[in-house]
Amino acid sequence: MQLKIYPSYQSLSRATADLIANYIREKPESLVCIASGHTPIGVFQCLVEDVQNKKLDLDGCTFVSLDEWIGIPPHVEGSCRHMMDKDFFRPLNIPENQIRFFDGMTQTPQQDCDQMNSFIASFGGLDIMLVGVGTNGHIAMNEPGTSFDSYAHVSELAEETKAVGQKYFPAQTNLSKGLTLGLRHLKEARLPVVMANGVRKKAIMKAALSEPPSEKIPVTISQLIPQGYVLLDQEAG
Repeated sequence: MQLKIYPSYQSLSRATADLIANYIREKPESLVCIASGHTPIGVFQCLVEDVQNKKLDLDGCTFVSLDEWIGIPPHVEGSCRHMMDKDFFRPLNIPENQIRFFDGMTQTPQQDCDQMNSFIASFGGLDIMLVGVGTNGHIAMNEPGTSFDSYAHVSELAEETKAVGQKYFPAQTNLSKGLTLGLRHLKEARLPVVMANGVRKKAIMKAALSEPPSEKIPVTISQLIPQGYVLLDQEAG
């Protein structure tokens, strides 16, 4: 694991985007998983800028979902797919045939997870996996107590995640379960990146880097990933 701390969110975002872009330049047909939400928005903006300036070509990449709320349609503001469409897929004109996303409206959620696992395995695993960190240490929807050996699965959301998740929705929304890639996907990715910013993430990142790896704090898995990166801004670090 490599730890790097940057003076600002802007410099953190640029460095993270450069790490991703450099990998894709070496392997244009990369299988890429990038988190939705507020943390990576600066990274998205940098990647859009690179594509528009002809510094990066994403035509050969395939993008897979990190997670999705169960019971939330993809077009609804607050769904992970809606956020990815707004912040990343649409600005970059990524066609649907380059996207494989969880179906939050599926009637067979475990089957959807199994199919995602098979899809990723057919590529030989993920090339790039960029994740944020929740204040309880969760990665994607892998809540405290999730096995480090988990692949995609149905997650029972922690109360903290249900409460914090409301910020993405225009009105109070019932959140109880999610579909998520597993922590083993992060361990096995060729370029795994954990990104955190802001003073609200300071305490959990201190725990992530100083406490022994434990499934009670999912982000501590980063200590067990030699090829991984933990990238922080000054406030989080």
